[in-house]
Amino acid sequence: MKSRLFEFPRISILCGAVALLIAAAPVDAGRRPDAPPLVIFQASTLSGYVRDLSRVFQAAHPGVAVHTEASGSLDAIRKVTDFRMPCDILLSADWRLLDAPLRGVDPWVAIFAGNSMAILYTSHSRYAKEITPANWFKVLLRPGVRYGHSDPERDPEGYWTLIVWKLAERYYRKPGLAAELRAGCPRSNTRPASVNLIALLQSGELDYYFGYASDARLGNLKVLRLPPEIDLSDLSRAAAYATASVEIGSGPHRRRVAGAPIAYGATMTARPSNRAAAIEFLRLMFSAAGRRAAEQNGLIAYPRALAVDPKGAMPSALKSAVSPFNQK
Repeated sequence: MKSRLFEFPRISILCGAVALLIAAAPVDAGRRPDAPPLVIFQASTLSGYVRDLSRVFQAAHPGVAVHTEASGSLDAIRKVTDFRMPCDILLSADWRLLDAPLRGVDPWVAIFAGNSMAILYTSHSRYAKEITPANWFKVLLRPGVRYGHSDPERDPEGYWTLIVWKLAERYYRKPGLAAELRAGCPRSNTRPASVNLIALLQSGELDYYFGYASDARLGNLKVLRLPPEIDLSDLSRAAAYATASVEIGSGPHRRRVAGAPIAYGATMTARPSNRAAAIEFLRLMFSAAGRRAAEQNGLIAYPRALAVDPKGAMPSALKSAVSPFNQK
């Protein structure tokens, strides 16, 4: 495995840890399964994708209930590593978060889909009729315009936003732009995950927020797509994206995050309660049906899932469905 991208702090998850339910949202609550449920912790932005695949899975495996729980990716991982909550499959919005020695998590990752960063807004947002890919930063910095993003300590969309601002500074040749954008976005305009910002946008408390382009489907939102040079969508631009980085956290937990294409990662926990079902669900994810579900939920469907498996720990039943990931 590569060196750790993050060192996970042993801290409580604000406001949510006590209330989190292991079986948060069964796809079919009325079913009495004859096998242990399949438990999936996923990045919030994958909720629609996981829901659609769960329906397909349960049609083929009616005896297995599927329990899913959505949150920011870092929170999802901490539920397993810190809180030791039962889980079978982990899905992260940044595959690199799973490419590290994590307690209770298998040492392999499958990269199965991508996304792009965008600006989400509504027809009632200030200057909604004026904002374009060429002037968005000028619009956001106008007096009275309120914009936000998710918490970079809990959700990759948060640090992706900060990296986009760094890339935009160079792309638009505007020295100091990233600092201006950070100064114009107070802490009160951040939330644990970008999906938590949808209600603020719809109520008019925010005019814009930075999130995944696929978020537009979650709240019937307008989406301003950014140039590919800064939107983190293109695997072929990995080296260029990596030239921008940000530091997040403080004190001993301060860490640097480099830019990269947004690519979702999947893995299994070390002791899944329903290993067979977890493998079958992942096989479904890596199949043509999984690619269709990705496209239908606004994700970038990769032609084939890519495996990072230096220890050869991936279950053999999955290896035929993936190709090795060339990180160079």
